[in-house]
Amino acid sequence: MPQQTDNTVSAFDNCGLDPSVLPPLMRRRTSLATRMAITAADRACNDAGTGRDLPAIFVSTLGEMQVTHRLCEAIARQVYPLSPTLFHNSVHNTAASYWSIAVNTMEPMQAMAGLDDGFALGLTEAACQLATDTTQLLLVCYDEHMPAELLPDATWPPCSVALVLGSAHSDRPQLSIPWQEAAAEPATAPACAIHNPALQALPLLELLRSGATGTHCIQLAPGSLPWFANLVLP
Repeated sequence: MPQQTDNTVSAFDNCGLDPSVLPPLMRRRTSLATRMAITAADRACNDAGTGRDLPAIFVSTLGEMQVTHRLCEAIARQVYPLSPTLFHNSVHNTAASYWSIAVNTMEPMQAMAGLDDGFALGLTEAACQLATDTTQLLLVCYDEHMPAELLPDATWPPCSVALVLGSAHSDRPQLSIPWQEAAAEPATAPACAIHNPALQALPLLELLRSGATGTHCIQLAPGSLPWFANLVLP
C-alpha cells in the first residue's frame, strides 16, 4: 500500500491511500504512517470477508518517527507548551489505537518495533498467537519516510501491508514459522526493502497472486542472518 506515486515499486494495483474508515475529525489528526496502516488494515479485512473485529498486530521499524521529529524540532526551538496532539500521536501504538477506535473493536491490539526484522517478527508473533490464543488475526506492517535528521540512511518509500491470517487449513496457503539462517546467496529482497518491513512482504504477496502451487522458500528479510519461511500453495 505505497502512496500512489510509489506504485511502480510494488506493481500492485489499487495501492492508493484511502483512510476513509477514519472519521474526518480523527483523520486530520493522524500521521501518514497511521493513515497508511489503517488503509491497509481495512482493505485486508474487506478482501478476506472477515469484518474488522479481529485481534491485530501492528509492526513498524520505529513507530511514529515523523511525529517524533516534529516534537524534537519544537523542543529545540523551545516552542512551549508542546502540542498535545503531537504528543498524543508520538507513541508506538498510535496506529493500533486509532484503528481500534475507528472500527469499534475491543479485541487485543499489539504494537511492535522490529527494526529491519519487522515483517518476519510480526509473522512469528502471529504464529504464536494463532497457536495459543485465537484462530484468526490481522497483521499490519507499515512505515512512512524517515526524517533525514534522525535516520539519514533510511530512504525507503512509505508503504504498508496487511494480512488476515488464520489457523492452518489444507485448502488454503500455509506459511511456516519464520526462521533465520546464513544465506547461501546475496539477498534477493528489493533494494527498497532493505529496512522497510512492509516492503519485505512483496515476495510473499507476489507468490500468492502468481497462481503457483507447491512449496516455496521465501526470503523475508535481507541481512547477514536473513529470515526465511516456507509457503505451501495448494
